[in-house]
Amino acid sequence: MRAYAASRLDALGVLTILAYGTWFYGFGVLFDDLLDAHNLTEGSLALAYGAASLVAGIGAITTGRQLDKANPRIALGVVGPLGTALYFASAGLSGTAFLVTYAAGGGLIGAAGFYAFTQPLAVRLGTADPSRSITRLTIWGALSSPIMIPATEWLRSQHGWQTAIRVPAIATFAAFAICAVVCSPRGPQPGAAGSLLQALRSAAKRREVRRFAIAALLSSAAASSLLVYQVPTMTWAGLSAGVAAGFASARGLLQLAGRLPLVAAIERWGALELMLVARVVLGLAAVVLLTSGMLPLATLYVVLAGISIGALSALDGIVARRVIGEQDFGAVMGAVGLVATIGGSLSPIIAGVLRFTSGSPVAPMLLTAVFAWSAVLVLFTLRSSLGATNNL
Repeated sequence: MRAYAASRLDALGVLTILAYGTWFYGFGVLFDDLLDAHNLTEGSLALAYGAASLVAGIGAITTGRQLDKANPRIALGVVGPLGTALYFASAGLSGTAFLVTYAAGGGLIGAAGFYAFTQPLAVRLGTADPSRSITRLTIWGALSSPIMIPATEWLRSQHGWQTAIRVPAIATFAAFAICAVVCSPRGPQPGAAGSLLQALRSAAKRREVRRFAIAALLSSAAASSLLVYQVPTMTWAGLSAGVAAGFASARGLLQLAGRLPLVAAIERWGALELMLVARVVLGLAAVVLLTSGMLPLATLYVVLAGISIGALSALDGIVARRVIGEQDFGAVMGAVGLVATIGGSLSPIIAGVLRFTSGSPVAPMLLTAVFAWSAVLVLFTLRSSLGATNNL
């Protein structure tokens, strides 16, 4: 049974690789091609990315509620596949039709395949400690960037940007279909208490949940801007597109260094303390990225961003479960994810406008650092209220 539970987590992990690897990581790789192909401004293209993130956040509340009712198959068997179909179709469209379809497809993929949904599902599927289940899932997720960024770049350079959209869409559709069959929780589940609105109102009244959501918004704003513009910033700093994509891929691989030792690190220092450190380092990574035209500093960016983002993806889910609690975890996690998505949606738009008006990524990256360090201040106040009572 443990081996079967692990295999289901691994299937969910493969889905994570593909779901994040489509529009989330692919966006940065295809950025210049999409601008040229559709005659768009950077701001309008960033708006499509932000809209996709917003759809993903709103959708995660609904898919999370279905998970609370022990029914993830609607998300995995309907919502996700529909998203991949729309994302696939966007490659054949142009102008506004492309932007709308691209955003809707990416958003639905995120609602059913991103961590706001898959981490609560991993907790329900696992037989071990929830921290271990979430960490196992995010270890798989760490492979998304090193696999999908170079794969997307190869497809783009060899076969064009349309193929670089269509091939990942087909693979992601297949992964959703498999997970819809095998990733259904078994045994007694915590269940849903009352209506969705009641669950969200109850969570919103809790000070710890509110502060955690604010920190999630700021952190998502920082990480989103950093990941969206890491390749364009490296090319601005002087690296070629191929070398920049290679460093971005290595950054994803370094996420494993932030996740593999995570369970032992949490036992020694606590998850909340590690979250504070990781966000400080994330801000530093944004500053270092501006100097990435020099190979040693590009390597330093890879290390700082890789380890910090790698650790945060797992730490956020682990701490969220203890802050929110087991009951209604899926729906409330989705709501926190929506708040985070607002930050992740708006920050690339703001960064795109700043980049366009200033002609360089300096202002966007400095703002990214401010977002990350502001989250540290909010989490520090959360630390004083939770303390060691929740074993954080």
